[in-house]
Amino acid sequence: MSFSDETLVSALREHNRETARSFQKLHPFYRGRLADLAYSRAEEVVCARPDPLDVCKEITRIFSRFDLATENALEMSSYMGTQPKRYSSRSMKQERTNLSAKSSKIRKNIRRYLNIPPAEDIVEEEFISRKIGKKKSHIVLETKAGRKITAYEISEYKKSIRRQKFFLISNLVIRSAIDILSYKGFFITLTLPRKFHVSSYETAKKELLSRWGKITKGFRDQGIVVLGMKKIHLHQDETPHLHIILCIHPDHEQVVREIVFKHFVNDKCREEESFKVIDDHEATLAYLLRDFCRDDDNVTYCDFRFLGLRKGFLGFWDEFYKGNFDSPKLSGLSHEDLSKAKRILWDKKRRGDALFLLRAFRDESVNEVSKWHINSEHPDLTDAEERSELSECQTRNDRCHSLAHKRRRTSFVNPEKWQISKVFRNLVEGNQEGAIHTFSHLRECVDRRFLRTRAELALCRARPPPKPSDTNDRFRIISGEREVLRRPV
Repeated sequence: MSFSDETLVSALREHNRETARSFQKLHPFYRGRLADLAYSRAEEVVCARPDPLDVCKEITRIFSRFDLATENALEMSSYMGTQPKRYSSRSMKQERTNLSAKSSKIRKNIRRYLNIPPAEDIVEEEFISRKIGKKKSHIVLETKAGRKITAYEISEYKKSIRRQKFFLISNLVIRSAIDILSYKGFFITLTLPRKFHVSSYETAKKELLSRWGKITKGFRDQGIVVLGMKKIHLHQDETPHLHIILCIHPDHEQVVREIVFKHFVNDKCREEESFKVIDDHEATLAYLLRDFCRDDDNVTYCDFRFLGLRKGFLGFWDEFYKGNFDSPKLSGLSHEDLSKAKRILWDKKRRGDALFLLRAFRDESVNEVSKWHINSEHPDLTDAEERSELSECQTRNDRCHSLAHKRRRTSFVNPEKWQISKVFRNLVEGNQEGAIHTFSHLRECVDRRFLRTRAELALCRARPPPKPSDTNDRFRIISGEREVLRRPV
């Protein structure tokens, strides 16, 4: 049993006035837990009933572990943000939001330093209950039927929309990597050493992200293209750790393992648990997003990141999903590709093609796969072995636009195209001028396409010029893809 606050404050003033001032700034709940913790530690040291001076020494030792930012803002532990009369203007309301977020961070660090489980923090529970109660009491609008909609309902609706959005994008990334690029999925869990479990949350998070930055730099140095997503989770003591769904080429698995465990040596001893092969992608994704946008937006929303997607992808996706195809964010993409990506977005069999049509990946070698429609699992396919792809043909009829599907002609229809495939195969076997580089399977696909184009051009130069048609004045030009009719210039 500890001493009263008055006894401890008077003893602290005699022992250390600065510690006494810090002790008085705390919320009464935290003062009581701090006094009990100091009393139990002093009892272990003296092996008897401690006096107030022994407890004061332990309180000073506990305060010495506090980081400077938390110690300078201990009075924020009592802030609830429930004084609406003080915040009448819009700027003051924004200030109240910032103070509420800051007070939550201070209470989180105090819980970590005093070993208080989040479920036992009555101050934080009171803060959340007041915040939810205020949202439920604030009527935003009223429907024609007389139903009143509160700010809490609108907030929950926006969170559900955000969860669906991130779940859909994550599913598209996985399907693109697994089904089209023939990547292999891994679920990685990375934790920090024990010393970061007793530090502030900001210090632990900074160290965690710093190590992950070194890992991504190692991937870039090795020329490894990765796709996936990462999210920061919290242990029971609110120490952050990383959960990552990482999709990589099977040939790079060993190199990726070495890079990851080089910077997280403490996870090397449990490599089987921290670096698992994903069997059920949907279940793994549901686990990763289980608390997304539910409790603490600062953790579950801001610390979720996609890997391998282009910069500013979320804003790009919002414009695409709304159908604003004329938006500057969608510049560089044709309306045909955008419309096609929109149609196949909900097709489970072809869902992974949407991101390739949008050229949504950071690495241009991945986007080139969508440009040439090459299956990277079989980069040496000829036209006779390729699957026929659906292409769009836009026709105009009296100001009405209609979209029709048209299948590509295969090599069996056009004999000259089969001859092009033979020339291409000879170029590949001979590897003329060292055009094929095998350091990357994606680059190899693009280089093979380059050789294929050279074969087509060589065959066109060997063919005599086209002759006028007998039925009309148009010339028939045979390209490598299909027959196209054009008028003479």
